[in-house]
Amino acid sequence: MKPTCLSTSVAIILALLQSVTSFGVSHHRYAPASSSSIILPTEVRRILCSSTCSSRLYSASAALSPDGSFSGDVGDRLDIKYGPAITLGKLKVNFFGAIFGIWEIFWGIFYWYPAMTLYSLLRKIPGDLMNKIDPFRRIPICIGYIWGLLSMTIFGMWPKVEGWENLEILREVKKNGKKGKLKPAMYVANHCSWMDIPFVSRIFGFLNYKIIAKAELLKVPILGKAIQVGGHITLDRTNRRSQMKAFKSGVQWLKDGVNLVTFPEGTRSKNSRMGSFKKGAFKMAQAVGASVVPLSISYADKVQPSDYAFPAKASILFPKAVIKIGKPISTEGKTDDELLEEVWIAIAGNLPDSQKPEKNTPIGAN
Repeated sequence: MKPTCLSTSVAIILALLQSVTSFGVSHHRYAPASSSSIILPTEVRRILCSSTCSSRLYSASAALSPDGSFSGDVGDRLDIKYGPAITLGKLKVNFFGAIFGIWEIFWGIFYWYPAMTLYSLLRKIPGDLMNKIDPFRRIPICIGYIWGLLSMTIFGMWPKVEGWENLEILREVKKNGKKGKLKPAMYVANHCSWMDIPFVSRIFGFLNYKIIAKAELLKVPILGKAIQVGGHITLDRTNRRSQMKAFKSGVQWLKDGVNLVTFPEGTRSKNSRMGSFKKGAFKMAQAVGASVVPLSISYADKVQPSDYAFPAKASILFPKAVIKIGKPISTEGKTDDELLEEVWIAIAGNLPDSQKPEKNTPIGAN
């Protein structure tokens, strides 16, 4: 990232101020259809119609018909106005996003990137000193989280996290009866916004974790450096060798006691609704017998819509961004399809109606 980004961001703010009087005000309005019928895959319909699951996937006021269709108000009737915005290329920037962007870029240039660069250089010192001090690359995670605290906290960007108690099942119990640390697990979440990644970091704080990310993200300024230095796993799904390398890396991290985070849809949802899951990441958890923790991220797409370069509003404003931590799911004795299906249903069950899967959405994808 070059320092010229600061001057660019300043220019954005000036342009926004001018936009109120000089050119038309642009508003982003979200107004989903008031109703629709969602038809789920056959196996999911069977499970949903059972007494234990029928009330979990959709709102309690909705009726699930025998054929598996859902009739009811699946739109959240939201009408969000983000205020004046200008368009830069294909993306919009409003006043809130411009201010946040300047703040974020400032700390990225003068703190995050230099810290990551210094850490990278220290690891190259002869004698392998840094590898002895920080064998699992936790320091870059801490550096990133401090940047998150500096950037996210002041703007009210952190999501509300619910379901902390569900993680207690992963906590080790020592011989003397005292509680220890959480066992490593695979954390799986839906993906509909750029904000999903920093949101998930809130769950771990300064704890170590690695994200399974697309190889293309290595090209993103600052973020790419953080992914590389932090030991995160990058994956090129068109390259078999890359897939095998990612699998081995993921398995090793879990064996080393490091948590993994993945967004199994493989890309951000274009319409905010959860899509099909890919199986690769689940195989990593199965290989070492690690549990899978479902994470349902709600309204991240309202914080930063897909057509905005930066967040367009604070996460604490209506509708509030929320991460719901589900109960950890054991991988033992389950096939790939069974595990994928159970996780898929668990995540969908805690999403708002506007983010639930569309009709006929396959559970799994190649």
